[in-house]
Amino acid sequence: MEADPRLELLAQTRARIAEMEKLLEELPGMFEAKFKQRLQPLLEQQQQLLHDNAALRQQLKALRGAEQPQGQRRLLALPGRRLRAVVDPTVSDGDDAPPTAASAGPTHK
Repeated sequence: MEADPRLELLAQTRARIAEMEKLLEELPGMFEAKFKQRLQPLLEQQQQLLHDNAALRQQLKALRGAEQPQGQRRLLALPGRRLRAVVDPTVSDGDDAPPTAASAGPTHK
């Protein structure tokens, strides 16, 4: 007795469907692994930037803590205005009198 070709084709089709379902189950893991592989260099770069940022903040803190020359001018940015140099009121110029509006320069244009 010969096997019916339609039954054989049906069995092959079912086997192929089972293989495809197995691959579909593995697909999310494959995508996740590929995503992590591509993400790793970005995470390393982010860590390096965070490290560099912390080092720069430390340097800035040290520079701010260093004694400033008397009468030093600082650049201040006021909302809606350009940067301008003004006398820093926290720095003494040897005169104990508080700074005045005239000594700080014009405040608007």
